[in-house]
Amino acid sequence: MPLSRRTLLSTVAVGSAAAASPGLLARPASAASPPGDVVGKISVGYQGWFACPGDGAPIGGWWHWSRDRFQPPSPGNTTIVSWPDLTELDHGYPTAYPNLGNGQSARLFSSYDQQTVDTHFTWMRDYGCDTAALQRFNPFGGEGPTRDAMATKVRSAAERFGRKFYIMYDVTGWTTMQSEIKTDWTTKMSAHTSSSAYARQNGKPVVCIWGFGFNDPGRPFAPAPCLDVINWFKNQGCYVIGGVPTWWRTGVNTEAKLLLLTRAFEELNAVRVVWHTDIRNERSQRAIERLGARREGVLRRHRQRPDGSWRDTVQYSMIVDEWPTAQADLRKRLREPAGAA
Repeated sequence: MPLSRRTLLSTVAVGSAAAASPGLLARPASAASPPGDVVGKISVGYQGWFACPGDGAPIGGWWHWSRDRFQPPSPGNTTIVSWPDLTELDHGYPTAYPNLGNGQSARLFSSYDQQTVDTHFTWMRDYGCDTAALQRFNPFGGEGPTRDAMATKVRSAAERFGRKFYIMYDVTGWTTMQSEIKTDWTTKMSAHTSSSAYARQNGKPVVCIWGFGFNDPGRPFAPAPCLDVINWFKNQGCYVIGGVPTWWRTGVNTEAKLLLLTRAFEELNAVRVVWHTDIRNERSQRAIERLGARREGVLRRHRQRPDGSWRDTVQYSMIVDEWPTAQADLRKRLREPAGAA
């Protein structure tokens, strides 16, 4: 039977998400992945892709700050969504924007400055973020030398501030990734796993690959080369995380949920699976209810949001006695026409 995109996505989803199920209560059985540097921890994505003229970055120009990176950011030449706060940085780079409302010049930071990276990792330490996933796009083009340098800078900061990091490949636009990603890991990135700060899970160095399973012009990869890359990294002894589409209200999403719950109840012998969602996220609540989970109530002022407000959390659960009915319903939905799931 040929490998389908749905099979690949579901396999990756189970491999990554099932390992981190804090709401799963199980009878004694073979355990899911225990807490490590990613499971049970708070991870952040770290792109490190802003550069400014004069910062020493090999790529040059206003990398990711302006549409024409060889011209300074201005109201007519910008990619800026929100203006960064440089209060804790010693150095900024003047732009062609008018002065800010406080009269200060409109300056931007460079990711290439070690102090920028150090400041970010200080924030991670101070606010309880454990691990940084350093994004790495195609390093065989003009970005390569800057990406290589950023990996060294991130490693240095992680070691000094007691944080963890790992490489997160983004294969968007990287059409020759099947062979080149292996070369990059073997000749460059695997050397960083010797660092005490490199993230490990189940005793294995962590690698994430983002962009498989999308089937769009930027990521036109068939399932077979994706699976080849995944298996290659596993054979190198890596713990592999997949970054794949969410596929809301599609058969792929339904099948992924079926596989996750099958693993929980039938492989891990769970007696209860729990879901938490923000009370404001009504879409998520409806999706959980469609799985057959029961709403148990609201945990008031359960956790604080990043903006300082308090979140009320809706708790749902499914117990093992309810699983046969839920399983039959999920299988029925998979047999329905596309779009009905």
